[in-house]
Amino acid sequence: MSALPARPFGFGWEKKLHKTDEFSSVFRFKCARRGACLDVLARPNALGHSRLGLVVARKLLRRAVDRNRLRRRLRERFRLCQPQLGALDIVVRLKRQAPETQIQDEFDRLLLECRSCANNSISQTA
Repeated sequence: MSALPARPFGFGWEKKLHKTDEFSSVFRFKCARRGACLDVLARPNALGHSRLGLVVARKLLRRAVDRNRLRRRLRERFRLCQPQLGALDIVVRLKRQAPETQIQDEFDRLLLECRSCANNSISQTA
């Protein structure tokens, strides 16, 4: 049985942050963009593709169905803009409740800002 071809727009296991250490390294890198309802943090990685980690607290969205819906929507937005991001580890943290469209628009804006911040940090250290 042959391996399946790589899907550039897929969101499989390799595109997610899983371990506490992976999340912690992004938090320590200090490349963050803050919005009204989201914080987006980014750190370059050596994998050749971007990965996403989501933090949605139960304190902000009480029902699991609401938390999962928001995660699903943000993963989809991330999946569609992966080729533009390069090799970044990204953590998105919800700060407060807001309408879903506002959260998605803010996510798109902050994601692009974080990409430039992480790239600038690399060029300054080189």
